[in-house]
Parts: sequence; C-alpha cells; structure tokens
Amino acid sequence: MRLVTYSRLGVPSIGVELDEGILDIPEAASRFGRQYHIHGHSFPHTIMDLLWWDSGVEVVSQILASYHKTSSDEKPMLYKKSSISYEAPIKRPGKIIALGLNYRDHIEETGRDVPDFPVIFAKFPSCVMGPNTVVNIPEVTNQLDWEVELGVIIGRLCKNVEESDALEYVAGYTILNDLSARDLQHTEGQWVRGKSLDGLCPMGPRIVTTDELGDGSGLKMHTKVNGVLKQESNTSNLLYGTKEIVSFLSKSFTLEPGDVIATGTPAGVGFARDPPEFLKPGDEVELYIEKIGYLRNSIA
Repeated sequence: MRLVTYSRLGVPSIGVELDEGILDIPEAASRFGRQYHIHGHSFPHTIMDLLWWDSGVEVVSQILASYHKTSSDEKPMLYKKSSISYEAPIKRPGKIIALGLNYRDHIEETGRDVPDFPVIFAKFPSCVMGPNTVVNIPEVTNQLDWEVELGVIIGRLCKNVEESDALEYVAGYTILNDLSARDLQHTEGQWVRGKSLDGLCPMGPRIVTTDELGDGSGLKMHTKVNGVLKQESNTSNLLYGTKEIVSFLSKSFTLEPGDVIATGTPAGVGFARDPPEFLKPGDEVELYIEKIGYLRNSIA
C-alpha cells in the first residue's frame, strides 16, 4: 500500500494512493458501514495515530480490499492527485534517528574509516518539511548540503528485537533528505544542531508498506540538483540494512510507532566534491527512490 498524508481545500487527512487517485481512509471506513473507534475516538486522521493503533494498517488493508470488491457505481469517490497537496507522511515523529557513514562509497569520499558499529545521531522532529515545499536556508549556515536517504517508519512498539523479527515492527518506507549545515556539523564537534535546523528534513511523498518493499533493499536511488545528477546508488549498498538497524537500535532504546530512521546516504554529497558544492537560493532538489517515488523541494 501507499499511504499518504494530504490536504484538500485546506483540510488535512490520510489516504491510500492508487494509480487512479486518492482514497480517503476515514471517509472510506464510514462509507463501507464500519465505524472504527480507538480509545473512544473516531477513525484516525493522521498516520501517526493510525500506527499507534495496533490493527491500524491491517484495517486499512481491509478497507482497500472492500473498495476493490465494490462495484464501480458504488465505490467511494477518489480525489484526483492534482486536487490534493501531499504533506510529510508523519509531520512530527516522536524520534528521528539517523545513521552516518552507512554506505562504503560515502565513507571513502569523506576519508573516514569503516565503523565497527552503526554511527547514530538525531534530528529534531521540528525540522520536518513536506514534499513540494520551499526550504529556506537558515541564516546560521552558508553550507547547506543534500543527502538522499531511505526512511524506515516504525509501526509497532519495538524493544530488544532480533534481526530475524525486525520487519514485523516496520510499517514501511519513505524518502528523506537529510539536509545538513556542513559548516556547523564540521566545526562544532557534534552533529545535532547542523542536522536539525528548521526545514532540514524534507520527507515524503508517501509511505510504501513492507508487504510491497520487504526489507527495503535493491532500490535504485538518486539526487539531482537543477536536473544535474549528484548521487546515484542502490539501497543494497547499505553497510547496515533495515533488519540490522532496527535490531541494533531497539536494544538501546524503545522504538515507537511513527519513529523515523534515516538509514544514511551514498557518495556524491556536496562538501566532498572538488570544489565543494552547496545549495543556494533558486535551486531545485529532486530525490528519487525506486518504488517510492520522487521528493522534490525548492531552496530559497
């Protein structure tokens, strides 16, 4: 399934993205005569609330199955994709946990040694941006850099999980741009501020569930700036894959529904180029991951 957070006529909701349009999930739940309740509330209107409901994704699968079984003249109306605005699938994750140095070619271009264990840092949830939005370069940096990353979305409470069971706790995958203020990152001795300035985490445009993407490996990916290819790789090149990452993190702290894991970026980042390149006002950034789609943002 392809789950989306979107707004239409200024009203936010969640839906399943089909080839022919957007099926509004709360509306479809009511339309098929089944009213779902969680803790006394109506059907979730955010993906975060949906994931905190143990059966949420399963129920959406049931709703989608009912839609496909319904005759064409009785199906709920789909919204045209051109009539909606895609938003970040999860606007305020509880945690954004990011990995550094998780592609060998990126390790090589930075001149670092291959780490013996995953390198972990955090991005503040307040830096999340949606697709097709404008990212304003924060005044405190002159070196804003791009990083295409596969985002792992946690779907269940996850603690002390073995690698063999890790995918049971993953809801799906999205695209994440781990925008980085390199001048801050490289001079302060820690990465959090340079990774968490306002706007430095564009995310979206959808979550594709694990029943379609499995462990998220084997997906082509790229970054283009103003149409020029900057990064090109495949998620099979991850040093630590989804199962290893989820297991490793869960043995340190509890992962919660809606938490986002940014799995790292491949070679081709701006600061490692000769000469270095950084984003500037007017730039158009396009990230692509196969079977998930495109995440595009403008820089101002």
